[in-house]
Amino acid sequence: MIGVIAAFVLLLAGQFITHTWFSPPVSSERERGDMLVRKGERIQLTVLNGSGQADLARRFTDYLRARKFDVVEMSNYSRSDVEQSFIIDKIRDSSAAQKVAYALGVDPAKITLQVDSNAFVDAAIVIGKDYLSLKPMKEGPHY
Repeated sequence: MIGVIAAFVLLLAGQFITHTWFSPPVSSERERGDMLVRKGERIQLTVLNGSGQADLARRFTDYLRARKFDVVEMSNYSRSDVEQSFIIDKIRDSSAAQKVAYALGVDPAKITLQVDSNAFVDAAIVIGKDYLSLKPMKEGPHY
């Protein structure tokens, strides 16, 4: 009887060690398939840095391109003191703007509509001083 209990305890200890140190951690955040850019889908973006912090447009561009967004332009915003990041929907395509918001971790309430009949992009992202709270900064350099 003691041998059976000892074997059971060793089995449980082995599983505990395996799951704790050798298995990759499971993310509590599930990727929403409906918010990913699908094959053949093209969402064109402009990334604008309004935070005053150097090189953020490049970092956000790299992050978005790794997620299949087509960033066609990056630049500085007209102001460098934007407090909260937001997204500008340029062509009344709420689905594209929502996918960008999801990818970056921007609150969907921060999507504004500014239809521009001359726009060559679907949306523009304005990076604000809250950039540290967004996914490109939280997930580190390895996208």
